[in-house]
Amino acid sequence: MTSGRRGRLLLLHNPEARSAPEPALLRRLESFLRAEGWEVDVRDPGGGGATSAQVRRMVLEEGFRRVVVCGGDGTVRLAAEGLRGTGVPLALLPMGTANVLARELGIPRSPLLAAELAARGEARAVPLGLVGGGTAFTFCASAGLDSLAVARLDEALKRETGGWAYGYAALRVLLEARLPLLRVHPEGGPPVVAAQVFVLRSRRYGGDARLTRAPVFFRPVLQVLAVAPPLGPRLPCLALGLLRGGLEGLPGIHAFETRRVFLEGPDGFPLEADGDVVAPLPAELSVEDQALLLVAPEGLPAPSKGG
Repeated sequence: MTSGRRGRLLLLHNPEARSAPEPALLRRLESFLRAEGWEVDVRDPGGGGATSAQVRRMVLEEGFRRVVVCGGDGTVRLAAEGLRGTGVPLALLPMGTANVLARELGIPRSPLLAAELAARGEARAVPLGLVGGGTAFTFCASAGLDSLAVARLDEALKRETGGWAYGYAALRVLLEARLPLLRVHPEGGPPVVAAQVFVLRSRRYGGDARLTRAPVFFRPVLQVLAVAPPLGPRLPCLALGLLRGGLEGLPGIHAFETRRVFLEGPDGFPLEADGDVVAPLPAELSVEDQALLLVAPEGLPAPSKGG
């Protein structure tokens, strides 16, 4: 194919990702995309990481026709936020710690197979989760033990041990902190008191662990799981639920679908989204239909409107 035939492609490379490719592999991926007819521009967001505003500005001002993220869930989230409503497709080369969205979509773990999908795959409009109307999340936002753990995460330990760093941070929170009560206000429903809240746009939560059996990703809904207090005695049961592929039906689990939910807790309590703290409570979470164009494998469920 002739270079540039398909248009300009932004390859957003995060060298800080735990599984970031070696320079030789990155060059190979770039060469493959060029051979597929794309005019490739590789950008390193730098030590501070890319921002959604930077991604949006690059796309709109420089005329990129596709953005490929070579990194983890955090970089994917920022790119999705920047691309929201632009009509420019997002494709993934999963090279982070958990790669939750890529696993949910069945994107190949092989870099070259993922690059083939990124270059040739068709884009489809998908819903996107929002915090406060502007901050995006692609698979999960949550508050409770896990958001405190994310807030206390040791980044150096994460680069060294991967997902074990989250477990270590969660154990520290359990030993050192007292978890507050949270209030969950579903749209059109009565409030629920919880010790932990998951607001899901995906069945998966971390790696291959599944919090819900509900196939929500291609539907404009939020799947909310509110865990009743106290959390500590429920942890073994929650672990069993993860092993069986969903928490629905377990004692103390209030599960429901909604398009909008409001979370309250102590002022300033952290809310995490896709593995990063993004806002303090209180916060409103919602879902926007057809907000993002995403390159995904064929054979996935067709998008549906409504709940």
